[in-house]
Amino acid sequence: MNKKLLAALALTAVAGAAQADVTLYGVIDLAVGNIQHSLSGSPTFPATVDPVDPLKNTVVGGVNGMFNGGLSPSRWGIKGTEDIGGGVKAVFTLESGIDANTGNVASAAAAIAANAPNPNQAAAPSSINGQLFNRQAWAGLSDAKLGQLIFGRIYAPEFDIVVAYDPVQAAQLFSPLGFSGSLGGGGGYTEDLRNDNTVRYSNQIGAVNVGGMYKFGNVSGNNSARQGWALNAGYEAGKFGVQAAYQSFNDVLHPGNTTTSTPSTLAAGTIAVTEANTRNYMLAAKYKVTDAGTVKAGYEHITYSTASDMYTTATVGTYYGFPIASVADIGASRNQDLYWVGGDYNVTPSINLAVAYYDLNVSQSADNKQLNGDQRYYSFLADYSFSKRTDVYFGVMQANFSGPQYAAYMGSNNITAIGMRHRF
Repeated sequence: MNKKLLAALALTAVAGAAQADVTLYGVIDLAVGNIQHSLSGSPTFPATVDPVDPLKNTVVGGVNGMFNGGLSPSRWGIKGTEDIGGGVKAVFTLESGIDANTGNVASAAAAIAANAPNPNQAAAPSSINGQLFNRQAWAGLSDAKLGQLIFGRIYAPEFDIVVAYDPVQAAQLFSPLGFSGSLGGGGGYTEDLRNDNTVRYSNQIGAVNVGGMYKFGNVSGNNSARQGWALNAGYEAGKFGVQAAYQSFNDVLHPGNTTTSTPSTLAAGTIAVTEANTRNYMLAAKYKVTDAGTVKAGYEHITYSTASDMYTTATVGTYYGFPIASVADIGASRNQDLYWVGGDYNVTPSINLAVAYYDLNVSQSADNKQLNGDQRYYSFLADYSFSKRTDVYFGVMQANFSGPQYAAYMGSNNITAIGMRHRF
């Protein structure tokens, strides 16, 4: 009797396992290269160095070293699906960004805090700040006809557009879209590239895709505080594709510690933040000119304005575990416009060459906290694939900064690197 019962339980467990599919996956990407003007590489910052920081004229030295994630940020994750009947599947993803140079969980907040009061290492804001699953953490339901509905820590819709429509693979070290979460999907501030307390819907209907997202603020008595939402739609068929999205976020906190060599008045290990509302829209298109070559282009407009609900230092408390030194209002509204164009060509099935040009225009604000400025980037990427999982690459990006906004900064910066990426 007991043997029959155990056998039945074992068969039930096997049948259940057969319906579920859980996968351990990841990316290890390391590059060796040179960045012309830079503070020292960070042991926790997701990209090790910052290829888009204009830096003060006093930072004349460069860094030769090993950089984490030349093309793709290093990461590991677990994802799964379970058929729960009627054509519906339960789905989930848990994903963590790591620094493959050091084995650390990636944390931009730790790198920023380390620069107070004496900046000595590369750092920039990011939505990856030492959380266990800092890239994604969500679960939901998926249906082939009705679409997918997920809940948790989720990418904003513009990130998906950037991944598909950046000419140089949204490469972390060779594209401002790939490096900067503010430009590459966050809608103005990188904090909203990945959103906590969020529900997102997406569906594919023939050649048309549609979607929407809502972020809960989780603030007592005020539904609009820290709230956000987004809509996206697109069409892809044959040789042509086009995507568009609009994103709106309230009361976003943006860490503002300096990354130049100039000492600050901040206490050691603290972080100063700026608060603002952001409104943003993005439009991108691509066309397959030949079987081997594709051209891509896009436009993004960002508006920053005074936060709907300003917080005090005491109200906010900490920024990912680090004490907040101050909370400042962004001030008068300001705008940024980004244009990009480029393409890639498959010389052989294994060799892909790509080029891109990016132009970020910064408009002067009424309170003169932001002056007119222009950032221009020129990128080249050569990628050789040994297999579907392993490739090597060589990339170069030159950045030029001009206008009153960057008068006290380096006029240009260059990064060159060669690396290897393995996906498992």
